[in-house]
Amino acid sequence: MNPLVIAQAAGGGFNPSLILMVALFAVLIFMMFRGRKKQSAQQEKLKNNTVPGAKVMTNSGIFGTVVGVDAEDRVQVEVAPGVVLNLHRQAIATFLDKDAATPAVADGAAESTSTTETPEESLRRLNDEGKDERNA
Repeated sequence: MNPLVIAQAAGGGFNPSLILMVALFAVLIFMMFRGRKKQSAQQEKLKNNTVPGAKVMTNSGIFGTVVGVDAEDRVQVEVAPGVVLNLHRQAIATFLDKDAATPAVADGAAESTSTTETPEESLRRLNDEGKDERNA
């Protein structure tokens, strides 16, 4: 018998699907590490920007000003004169100080926002930033 026929019958030889599976596994591992790195960078940015006096919006849409931060990751946010909420640091979704200073772009034309933007205008602008014609 021919040795080539015996080698093919025994399952030996080059298998291109094995290379594809190894490559997909490598991409999966790379994406997992990349996601963790992005998440840790976002956590560090949140920790550095949470200082007294910063204007913030929470995950639930409450606007306020940071009054204090303690060691257990609790943040005191003043939402109205004399009304202070105790929140976890991760409840803060957006810092409005940096966002209000940059111009907003809508429909390809740049519109400059004033620094005295109302909370309703900020919420509307933040809601419209990620929209396009598919999910408008």
